[in-house]
Amino acid sequence: MDPQTPTQAPNPPQQAQQTPATPPSAKKTGTNKLLLLTGAILILGFGLLGGYLIAGQTKMQEDITQIPTIQPSQTPIPTSKPSPTPNPNAKIIKAGMSTNPYSIEVPKDWTDSRENTQAGVIDKLTLSKNGYTLTIYQAAMGGGGCLYPGDAPSEMSQNFTDFTEIKGTTDTLRRSWNKNNAQTITYTVCKKGTDGSYGTFSSFGAISAVSPNPADAKILAEIDAMLATIVKQ
Repeated sequence: MDPQTPTQAPNPPQQAQQTPATPPSAKKTGTNKLLLLTGAILILGFGLLGGYLIAGQTKMQEDITQIPTIQPSQTPIPTSKPSPTPNPNAKIIKAGMSTNPYSIEVPKDWTDSRENTQAGVIDKLTLSKNGYTLTIYQAAMGGGGCLYPGDAPSEMSQNFTDFTEIKGTTDTLRRSWNKNNAQTITYTVCKKGTDGSYGTFSSFGAISAVSPNPADAKILAEIDAMLATIVKQ
């Protein structure tokens, strides 16, 4: 080796690379993002929870509204049937035996006569006007049946071709007759029984009427009106 050649000094050792530290501003920014994200999640969660609660409350109110209201049963209060309004142009006649008394409204232009035995076993009221009569007869007697077109034959019954139905205060009645060529028409008043059949004995006795032939419909209507007013006393 040439003693004159200068000796080269060895290269100095290189320092190890160091990771630069995160600046404080970056840490603060990351923390803020995390807080914002957490806040957003909480707000979303509370919003969903509130919506669920509101929807549930609304559904509950709808269910309550849809529940049918049970109305208390109302029992009809029975009312007494009003008494018939007295006709100012009629007179009230009381008749019948002591065991079966009754009253009837009679127009003032009708005359009345009454037969009553002292023993009280017969009572007969006869109402008359211009050849028309209405008779109510009480006695110890029985009655028979009344048959009309279409009814099955029955023993101890009378057959009638025509009738006019009367809704009385006590009974449903039929003024029944047969068409004929005689000078007069005899009417039998039949009462409707509980089984729907009709019989000649009413609650007030045997009732009959007589009219000329042909009859005046107006006077027959007066007879029917009188029959509708018979009531027990």
